[in-house]
Amino acid sequence: MARLPSIEEQAQTRAALRELERDLDSNKQSLTETRSTGLAEAQKKANELYAIAQTESRGAALDATILNKVATLGAEQAGNLEKKSEGYVRNLRQKFSLGGSGTPRINWCAQPPSGAGGCGGPESLRMQRLGDAVENAGIYTHVPAVTFLLGDFVAPEPKQRQERKRKERAPSEPMQTAATVQVSQLQEAPEDRAQVSRMKVLRQTIKEHAKKDPDGRVNLFRLVLHPTSFSQTVENFFDLSFIVKDGFAEIVSTDGAAFVRPRTPPDAQAYSSGLIKRQNIVTLDYDIWKKLCARWLPNGALPILPSRGGGMDID
Repeated sequence: MARLPSIEEQAQTRAALRELERDLDSNKQSLTETRSTGLAEAQKKANELYAIAQTESRGAALDATILNKVATLGAEQAGNLEKKSEGYVRNLRQKFSLGGSGTPRINWCAQPPSGAGGCGGPESLRMQRLGDAVENAGIYTHVPAVTFLLGDFVAPEPKQRQERKRKERAPSEPMQTAATVQVSQLQEAPEDRAQVSRMKVLRQTIKEHAKKDPDGRVNLFRLVLHPTSFSQTVENFFDLSFIVKDGFAEIVSTDGAAFVRPRTPPDAQAYSSGLIKRQNIVTLDYDIWKKLCARWLPNGALPILPSRGGGMDID
C-alpha cells in the first residue's frame, strides 16, 4: 500500500502550485508566443506535483485550475501560430508579386514592372527574383544522380518469394451414429425382474425373523449363507447390499458376529442432523464360504432363505 503524504508535504505542494499559477498569470504574453515552450514546462511541473496534490481536495482544486489555464493559454498560442503563418504567406506574396486568390500567370519579368495588368500585375510572378531566392537557398531543381565515387553500385538481390506448400488435409474419420434402440430393449430384462423379486423376499424375511427375535434382529451369516450353493450366497450378499444402501435395513456388528435389523429409510433431516453414510467392502471366495458355512450352518442346518434353482450344489 502506498504511503500517504504528510501534512507538511501537502502544504508544500499547494504552495508550489500557487506559485505556478501566479507565473501563468504574470507571463501570459511570453507564454503565448509561437516559439515559447513555457506551457509544456509548466504542465510537466504540475504533473510532478499531482501525485501529492490528488490526496487532498485543496491540492486537487489547484491542479485543476492550472490545467484549465494551460489549456486556455495553449489555445491562444495556437491562434498566434496561425496568424504568423498568414503573415508569412502575405510577405511571400508581396516579395514575389503573388496575386490574390486567382491562378497566377507565369510571366518572365527581369525588370521591375510598370503598370497593372501586364508583366508584374496582381496575378504575375517575378521569376528572376524567385529564381535567385531558390538558388541562394541551395534548393535542388532535380534529384541528385547516382554516384560511383564511393565504389561500384551493386543492386540488391531481389527478394525470393518462398513457395507456399499446400496443406494436406488429414483423412476425415467416418461419422459415428448412435445405435438404434428398439422398444423391447428399453423394457426391464428378466434378470432385473428376478433381482427385484429376490430383494422383496429378502426384506420380508428380515422383518419376519426380526419380530421373533427378542433384540429385533437376525444373524447376517445365517441369513445370506446357503450351505450347498455358492452362487446363491453371492446373490444374497449382493441383494442385501442394496437393501442396506436404500435404508430399509442396517448392519449391527458385535464381537464375533454381525446382525441385520430392519429400519425406516432416513430422510433429509436425519442427514442434516449428522447421519453419515458408510461403505464396507466384503471379500468372499469359495474357501471363505466353506468356512462360514461350517461355523454358522453346521451339521446340515437349513438356510433361512429358500433355495433357488441354478446354483452350484455340493454333495
